[in-house]
Amino acid sequence: MLKDKDFKANGGGCDHTIANSYANIGAAFCRKKRDLQKHGGSINLEPDSSRDGGRLPACICKQLIRNIMIQPSDAGFSALFHAHPVPMWVYDLETFRFVAVNAAAIVHYGYSEAEFLAMTLRDIRLREDLERLDDNLRQPQVPSIEKSGIWRHVRKDGSVIHVEITSHPLWFGERACRFVLAHDVTERLLAQDKIMRLSRIYAVSSGVNAAIARIHTRDALFDEVCRIAVHVGAFKTAWIGAFEPDVLEGRVVAWCGGERHYVDRVRLTLRADSIDSARPACVAAREARAVICNDVATDPGLAPLARDMLEEGQRAVAALPLAPAGRVDAVMVFIADTAGFFDAEELKLLDDLVGDINFALQFIDNKERLSYLAYYDVLTGLPNARLFEDRLGQFIHSAQAGQDVGTILVNIDRFTQLNDAFGRHMGDALLKQVAQRLDEALPGGVSVARIGGATFAIAVAELAQDADLEHIVDEFILATINQHFRLGPHEARVQARAGLALFPRDGSDAETLLKHAEAALQSAKRLGEPYLYYSPAMNASHAARLALESELLHALDAQQFVVYYQPRVDLVSGRIVSAEALIRWRHPQRGLVFPGTFIPLAEEVGLIEPISDWVLDAVCAQQARWLQGKIDVVPVAVNLSAAQLRNGKFVQDVTDALSRYRLPAHHIEFELTESMVMNDVELAAANLQALKALGIQLSLDDFGTGHSSLAHLQRFPFDAVKIDRAFIRDVNANAGNAAIATAVIAMAHSLHLRVVAEGVETEGQLQFLRRHRCDELQGFYFSEAVPAAQFETMLVEKPLLTLGPQVDEDTLLIVDDEPNNLSTLRRLLRREGYRVLTASGGQEGLNLLALNKVQVIISDQRMPNMSGTQFMRVVRELYPDTIRIVLSGFTDLAAVTDSVNQGELFKFMTKPWDDGELVRNIRDAFRLHRQRNG
Repeated sequence: MLKDKDFKANGGGCDHTIANSYANIGAAFCRKKRDLQKHGGSINLEPDSSRDGGRLPACICKQLIRNIMIQPSDAGFSALFHAHPVPMWVYDLETFRFVAVNAAAIVHYGYSEAEFLAMTLRDIRLREDLERLDDNLRQPQVPSIEKSGIWRHVRKDGSVIHVEITSHPLWFGERACRFVLAHDVTERLLAQDKIMRLSRIYAVSSGVNAAIARIHTRDALFDEVCRIAVHVGAFKTAWIGAFEPDVLEGRVVAWCGGERHYVDRVRLTLRADSIDSARPACVAAREARAVICNDVATDPGLAPLARDMLEEGQRAVAALPLAPAGRVDAVMVFIADTAGFFDAEELKLLDDLVGDINFALQFIDNKERLSYLAYYDVLTGLPNARLFEDRLGQFIHSAQAGQDVGTILVNIDRFTQLNDAFGRHMGDALLKQVAQRLDEALPGGVSVARIGGATFAIAVAELAQDADLEHIVDEFILATINQHFRLGPHEARVQARAGLALFPRDGSDAETLLKHAEAALQSAKRLGEPYLYYSPAMNASHAARLALESELLHALDAQQFVVYYQPRVDLVSGRIVSAEALIRWRHPQRGLVFPGTFIPLAEEVGLIEPISDWVLDAVCAQQARWLQGKIDVVPVAVNLSAAQLRNGKFVQDVTDALSRYRLPAHHIEFELTESMVMNDVELAAANLQALKALGIQLSLDDFGTGHSSLAHLQRFPFDAVKIDRAFIRDVNANAGNAAIATAVIAMAHSLHLRVVAEGVETEGQLQFLRRHRCDELQGFYFSEAVPAAQFETMLVEKPLLTLGPQVDEDTLLIVDDEPNNLSTLRRLLRREGYRVLTASGGQEGLNLLALNKVQVIISDQRMPNMSGTQFMRVVRELYPDTIRIVLSGFTDLAAVTDSVNQGELFKFMTKPWDDGELVRNIRDAFRLHRQRNG
């Protein structure tokens, strides 16, 4: 008997093998005929020489088959039947039982011959195919070769094969039977199915590429992809879900195939903790990878939907993420009606399809973005200047006789300073909020745009009178913008100004109206008006500002800037203790230009940092020259710009400037506003600490006009606070300003900060500030800002501010057994304006305390008969309101620590002392006494 490998070797196409089979049978028949004739026998024959397409005999008569098969003793015929490579059998037409099988059938199906002969045709059929088999067997027998098509057979191991059946009725063992050839076509069908599937996917890919070429919108492309997938690709259902930016929940945007209610069941989310997060589409979108479910019945992610899906014939699911820009924007889902549908080759083609769609989406996004950028502002989403000018032109073109068209330009005041204070991201957030509020507040028939920076443009059509435009400006624009805005952790109140121009009065085209509205806006800002209409004079003013900007660009190179110095005076001693450096522009035509005119412009055009750097360099150079001339200098305060503070190299730049002129750091101070440090707290704190480490003093300028409090700013190493001139102007006449100034002084002193009052101009202001213990003043009452030469004269001549008698005299007691120490301390501290009492020992000090009202006591530690800590212990019991400081060159740590812990000492200082530190500590002590005792 032939082995299995022999069947394979002799196999081939079904038609070819069957033709060979019948040819061999025919040859055997001819040999049999010759043998019968040779022995005088005969055979009944119904000749039919026709061929079926040249492949098979059209008819081999029943007698032929019968004469062959009824000779089982003929070894040649039996060998032919059993050795043929195609499975063959004969079954009984009445019982359908196998009566003969060849070796090929035994090997191919796995049953032994005995098992075959005990079985019927039904035993090798699938249960669901039995009805078809019964229908076929009931058909009347045709005495010819019959092709009954392709059937599914079950082998002994349970595997299913597809076989093509060719059969013919015959007599076998004197019973009506049927001879069958069963050729296995399983591989051929799989190959055909594969070709059909690949052709289908290629057809889908081709259709999608054609759609990409002609469709240029995202939604239309999604609709067409789903349609092609169902109608060309033969998928059961196809749908696409999309996600909006920064939104975790998606929605179905395109769908084809199946019932609508299935799509309504879709839940698309990026949340990992959602109840729907395990669904294939959700996983694909969240993890940016293809997710395949080849059996809906067993996939846990589809368990809640499995029953409904299976009832609708949905057996397999492929979810494919679409990420044209590297971020998943959508997910595409294909549903098939066959389990195991998505094999490796299918997925490869689908992956190519996803690549094509991603490319198309990126092209569409780029095209839409270019179109969007051409006409819209990216930050706010409002129309830009180009689109606004076009819409304004349309309003003008459509205007009827007697109707005006209004053009309004709105600008946010001090936006640059706010941007510097809070940072650009906070400035952007403000612009977005302003745009949203304007868009929501403005009535219909109005077009709003952002045309640059912090400037918005509004066009109003069909105006009957000027009052209508003013109503819109007051009620819908300024009232909307002039409010509080929440900017992250900060809150800012914004104020806007507007410029107005009218068609046809102020211009006949959009360009002219915009230019004139800009002139009106600049005038409103300069004059401090909420809004102004255009007038021809405004154009001249605007042109002058542009000229100033051009001249400012050349002023630095032309060395047209100079530094003036305004003294700061101590309100205890009346002496000059510091000065503020103030820049002036010595313009060749305009004369001396003050900073209020050009500093805001310098900030706008980006010159503030180089100008500020120049001031620092000029002050360092001047201080160095004065020191070389043996002049007793005072620290000079330089105004620090926000741009400098943001510069990562700023501290190094300061170090380089000091080194360049060999100037000790304590001769320089920096003044900066609270809004500057609140812009970037961490960076500001780091830079200010680094400046303090160099030995530079720091002042908080314009306190009361920013967005925070001293309590908020205590983390910064400031040495002084400057009260803004706005609160000093009528501090002795305005109860509100007086309360603010008094509160600032008290708060600053509680944080051990000096207080400087700016803009002091009258005797009344001076005495009010003295009475409330302000430390220093700066203003015209003592001196305006003067050139360097004039300030040098002040440093040499040391003029004193006449202060008059102090209402409450500050009395200081010094106890020390060394006469030199007493003399030195008396001379130093009387200069500060204190009444100074001295004692050479503890007992003498106690006697003076009994005769005088003393607020602060300084005592040496090592004295005969009574140590400093022993003296202070007695003082604490007798005069608990006094503030006590101990000086010593020999530190008795245990005694001092014990005194401090028991509250007997305010400070402990070592000898030799630093005069500046001692003076500051004594001032702090008097402040503390006033705080405790009112």
